[in-house]
Amino acid sequence: MPSPRPPQPTRFAIQKARGKGWKTLEVGEELSQAKARFERMVGVNPRAYFRLIQLDYNADSAYEGMEFNWTLIELYDPTKGGPTKGRPTTGSRLRSPAKAAPAKSGRRPKAKEAVALPFRIYLAVVLIGSLAGVLAYLHFAGGR
Repeated sequence: MPSPRPPQPTRFAIQKARGKGWKTLEVGEELSQAKARFERMVGVNPRAYFRLIQLDYNADSAYEGMEFNWTLIELYDPTKGGPTKGRPTTGSRLRSPAKAAPAKSGRRPKAKEAVALPFRIYLAVVLIGSLAGVLAYLHFAGGR
């Protein structure tokens, strides 16, 4: 008979939305410290989605301490303006909130702010590259 596994402490993880998934930034064992770090990360990057989750060790797993059940504690949604308290949600996947719902009219939504493109920098880079290419050609091929 296999020996029983030792109990694992409850852990708390801070995750940031990346593409279609979540990237774990930090894992700790104290809820108060995890909440403080969560608030700090939201303050540093208020335009990103963050979530604070509770990780409970899954004793029924065949992966010796590598599988956890999680519960959402807090979710920061920048479009809502602040963190929302999580309802007890368990599972291993959550749809990323980074994907916006399509517009009903079929049109793409307009950009909220105009961004100036650095055409002068692009032009300067192209001209410097062309000049370097011409000089290299004259140096290696023109001297024969």
